[in-house]
Amino acid sequence: MSEWLRAHRGIVGLVACFIVLGIWYSATTPLFETPDEQWHFAFVQHVATGRGLPVQSEQPTHLARQEGSQPPLYYWLAAMATFWIDTSDFPAIVWENPHYGYNVPGVVNDNKNLFIHTALESFPYRGAVLAIHIARLVSVAMGALAVLFTYLLALEIFPDRKFLAVCAGAVVAFVPQFVFISGAVSNDSTIVAMAALSLWVMARLVASHRSQVTGPKSQVTGRQSQVSSRYDIALGVTAGLAALAKVSGAGVALLAAFALIYASRDDWRRLVRNLLLFGATIALLAGWWYVRNWILYGELTGTEMMTRIFFARQTPLTLEQLLVQLSEVWETFWVGFGWGNIRAHPVVYTIIEIFVLASVIGLLKFLIFDFRLTIVRTPVNEQSKILLLALWIGAIFIALLRWLMVTQAPHGRLFFPALPALAIMIVYELDQIRVFRFTFHVSCSTLHALPVAFVLFLLTLTVLAPLAIIQPAYAFPPTLSANDVPDTIRRVDINYGDKITLLGYELSSRRVLPGEALTLTLYWQSLAAMEVDYSIGIRLLDASGQVVGARDSYPGHGMLPTRLWASGRIIRDTYWLPIAADAPAPETAQIRVALYTREDKRDLPAFDPNGSAITPFVGRIQIASPNSLPAPHAQNRTDYVFGKRIALIGYDVQLGAPTQLTLYWKRVAPVDLDYTVFVHVLDASGKIVAQKDQMPANGSNPTSLWDDGDVILDRYAIDLAHGAYRIEIGLYRAETGDRLQVADAKGNTMGDHIWLSTVEVAR
Repeated sequence: MSEWLRAHRGIVGLVACFIVLGIWYSATTPLFETPDEQWHFAFVQHVATGRGLPVQSEQPTHLARQEGSQPPLYYWLAAMATFWIDTSDFPAIVWENPHYGYNVPGVVNDNKNLFIHTALESFPYRGAVLAIHIARLVSVAMGALAVLFTYLLALEIFPDRKFLAVCAGAVVAFVPQFVFISGAVSNDSTIVAMAALSLWVMARLVASHRSQVTGPKSQVTGRQSQVSSRYDIALGVTAGLAALAKVSGAGVALLAAFALIYASRDDWRRLVRNLLLFGATIALLAGWWYVRNWILYGELTGTEMMTRIFFARQTPLTLEQLLVQLSEVWETFWVGFGWGNIRAHPVVYTIIEIFVLASVIGLLKFLIFDFRLTIVRTPVNEQSKILLLALWIGAIFIALLRWLMVTQAPHGRLFFPALPALAIMIVYELDQIRVFRFTFHVSCSTLHALPVAFVLFLLTLTVLAPLAIIQPAYAFPPTLSANDVPDTIRRVDINYGDKITLLGYELSSRRVLPGEALTLTLYWQSLAAMEVDYSIGIRLLDASGQVVGARDSYPGHGMLPTRLWASGRIIRDTYWLPIAADAPAPETAQIRVALYTREDKRDLPAFDPNGSAITPFVGRIQIASPNSLPAPHAQNRTDYVFGKRIALIGYDVQLGAPTQLTLYWKRVAPVDLDYTVFVHVLDASGKIVAQKDQMPANGSNPTSLWDDGDVILDRYAIDLAHGAYRIEIGLYRAETGDRLQVADAKGNTMGDHIWLSTVEVAR
């Protein structure tokens, strides 16, 4: 054994590295934030507590739900590892987040959590939490076997290329999603291990046929019988284990039968005997489970019952929908943490696509220059074993397509049974490119450059992902002190039922276009311990009161229900708020922030700092029209500045019925308040004969919402009789009547208004 370890120290180190990564991912990922983990563990608990295998119905009486239809191998192993633990507290730690699933772009910890996580999950583990982590370790161990068997499979196919075999094992070990799933309570790593083991035995079976037919004829017959029986039984055992690992593992039996037929094709009597021995072994090991399904559900696999419990498509997938689903499968095969909703940066998938495309180029090179149609004529060669891998990849892909047609399941992990074969194929085909010579006679033949580069990229990604992707996605909001609250926030100090105070808010922008989004940051402080989980309801209302943007969440990006708050705690809470594509524009919209109970949809009463009941509007934004800001070419240029903040850069006057006045405003310094424009029209005696008072743009663009560089067009229609008139304008605060002082371009003070123009209206 020690000699084998020394001879294969590369894979030994690789398996050890995978185990460390798997444990790290397992410890980093909160409980149940992997696909179906709560139901997988419920299956484990059902077996561990002596209740046998779950029996399925459309309204299951057990917590495993649709996962109770899974083959039992992994659940037996996990149950044997955890049966001694009291897991009666399991239902109490399953706390779902009702606001999960909001499609926030990027790696943002905004309701990525399907479950609420408490101190019960903290180390040292106990009860169901301890059992879950042990069951996760069982999954890590099965993932490690998958890495090992992939290496052995690759070494069987390429006996003189140990380096490529290590690279193939490394691809399996460093696919981030496989490490993630291997750190979860799931049967996915088990089926990968069993598939790799079965493929390895098949490859050895095919290789053994070569030695049988190429040895001295006097020795062939006895050796044939001995070797065949050994591999028939071994192949039956591995195929049976695969069939007990996951339903997709049943396909191993078909591929194994193909390998048997190929290996025994020269002797039909031996072929029949081998198939019977192989079939009997599978039947003894796994046949009972499929017979059980037939008796209970009238079907062999139980998948029809699974889809009835979970989701069965009522209408067939269109081609367009299928392509979208396959795109989801592709991304989540590599990185799709959580329930597939936590992705890497798009550039990660692009780099992977480049490597896979390079492997396809290598495959084409192999098919064009190297492939020889000798699989039937020659007992065994490298190509025939590669064909075995290709057949398995194709079989899993067809099974995946069929499953996508049946239910909503665009999950890359469903393609994981093909991962060992796919890893070997990618590494092998990438290595084919090393014989190409490019311009300047550059050769990549040294160090197998492309396979090594791919492995290093995956390793880097896998090591960084827990820190850069998983942990941030489930980060609790930090507790702030009063001094940590920025002075720059817009204070509102709204009291919600003496439970929570909204101290203030920040906006990423005060002007957005329809279809865009803004970021709203809220600063909360709890006033008392709470026994109810209040939800935050953010609504963006246009001038007519219609909702043009909405968000609902528990505080803390969905991570911190109010029952978990300590009195006096202050948090910063940031939300992504999209604006409806059909929102009216230009328009001023108000932001309302409510706290409510989900059960009865009742809002907590809101009070201002003086104790008066209010509707909790916290601020306003402008919904701008893309075409609302034409180039500022005013007929008449001016250079007046009001209150050192607002410039009038020009105006237009168009005589008619009515006379049209257009003012061109521009912000030259931040404006915190809303000012009203007054337009006075005076006759020759100085008497005001017409007056207009309004916020700019007919109230749709308040001065506090202006951004640097914006030019605001402010139009007025004035009915005037014939005669000569002067127009004066100014800005004032409607609440106090205080006017802004005006200065000219040289800074000279001109009072609180300016004479803009003299107009004469003809008869």
